[in-house]
Amino acid sequence: MESAFASASAITDQRQKIEQYKQILSAVISSNDIAQARRFIDHMLSDDVPLVVSRQLLQTFAEELGRLGAGTQKEIAHYTLTQIQPRVVSFEEQV
Repeated sequence: MESAFASASAITDQRQKIEQYKQILSAVISSNDIAQARRFIDHMLSDDVPLVVSRQLLQTFAEELGRLGAGTQKEIAHYTLTQIQPRVVSFEEQV
């Protein structure tokens, strides 16, 4: 997972970067793994990801959240809202 993040972070073309992150997101959603989802959220909210990219990916994440199991979905939603809280002004639409 970390190597996928590093690879995506290194891409300079914003469209390619977003597509790479979408592939990572798809794998995270498919895995239904809470730990991977948390790492994805943490990475999206880090300074390694430009705000424009993280907004778009978090929006996509919110839309895809319904594909997770109910318990997983609730836990990840709460975790995401907790992590986003310090930067809520930057992510109003996603919240």
